[in-house]
Amino acid sequence: MELKIGNATLKMQSYKEGKCIFESGKSCTHPARKDKKKKLCPEKTCSHFIGNSPLVPVYDKKYLIPEKELQIMALALEAGDNVLCVGPPGTGKSTLIKQLAAILNWGVEQFDCSEETSSTKIIGQWIIVGKSMKWADGHITSAMRNGYILIEDEADFMRPELRGEIHGIMEQGGTLTLSAIHPKTGEMFREVVNKHPSFRWVSTANTIGQGDDNFLFHGVKYMNAAARDRYEIIIRFNYKSIEDETKILLSKTDISTSIAQKMASVAYACRSPTLNLSFQFSLRRLLAWAKYWSKLNDEESTRLAILNFCSAEDAFQVKAILKTHMNIDITD
Repeated sequence: MELKIGNATLKMQSYKEGKCIFESGKSCTHPARKDKKKKLCPEKTCSHFIGNSPLVPVYDKKYLIPEKELQIMALALEAGDNVLCVGPPGTGKSTLIKQLAAILNWGVEQFDCSEETSSTKIIGQWIIVGKSMKWADGHITSAMRNGYILIEDEADFMRPELRGEIHGIMEQGGTLTLSAIHPKTGEMFREVVNKHPSFRWVSTANTIGQGDDNFLFHGVKYMNAAARDRYEIIIRFNYKSIEDETKILLSKTDISTSIAQKMASVAYACRSPTLNLSFQFSLRRLLAWAKYWSKLNDEESTRLAILNFCSAEDAFQVKAILKTHMNIDITD
C-alpha cells in the first residue's frame, strides 16, 4: 500500500514479525477483527497485523500534525535524504518523525547523543552470551540492516571526532565496515554492512552546530561544515501558535477552553525575544502546567510546573506575565 502525503508517495513498511495484508492479498478472519470494513486487524496476535515490529512507534490519535513540516519530511523520506531538524526544546522535532513512522508502519531506531556517546553504542561491540562471545549491533548498524528510520537525537551534543567517523556512512550509498578481533579466539571479524533500501537518517538538535551564543543549551558542540553538508536539508521548527497549543491542551488535558487559551497566551508572551528569558517555555511545560492545574490549586500548580524552572531574574518577569494574562498574583 502507498500513502500520498503532499507531493510525496511513501510505501507502507512490513517486517518479518508480521504480514501486511495489503501485500498478501488475503482477507483477515481473526475473531478480534470485529469491524469487517477495516482492512487491518487490531489484534497483535493475528498473523495479518501490520504493526508487529516492536520498533514501530505508537500512533497518537490526538497528535496535531504540522502540515508544512510533515510534507517536507515526507519528501525527504521518499528521496532517502538525510535530514537535520533544528529548533527549541518541545517543538515536536522527534515527535513528527515518530508519528509519521507510526502511520507508515516504519520501525524507528533512536538514540541520544552526549559527551559519553561512543562507537560501541552506535556501531556495536562484542558481548558475553552464556559462555561465548557474540557481536551486538549498535543503533546505526541495526537501523542500516533492518531498514529502520534512525533518529539521532541531540546531534549537536556528539563529540566532533566521533561524528567524523560516521561521515562516510551518511554519504548516499555509504557503507559501514565492521572490523574487530574476537576477544577470545583472536580471529579477525570483518563485515561490510550495506544500507537497507528503507534505511533513513534523521537528526534533531537545538542548534545547527555553530555554538550557542545565548548560553541556553550548555554543552552543545560545534559541527563543522563537512558534517552539516552530510544533510540534504535542514528543517527549522518553532513553537506552535496560540490557537494550535490551545487545541493540544484541550485534547490532552481536562482544563477548560478559557484556561487553555490563557495558558497558551502566557507561553507565547514568555517566548518574546525582547524579554530574553533563559527559561524555555516549551509545550512540555504547558502540558505539565495544565495537568497539575486540574489537580492542585492555581498557585501551587504554577509554582511546580513553571516558576520552579525559572531563575530568580526570569521568575520576576514570568510572574508579571501571569498577573497580566491570568490574574495569578504570586508574591514570594
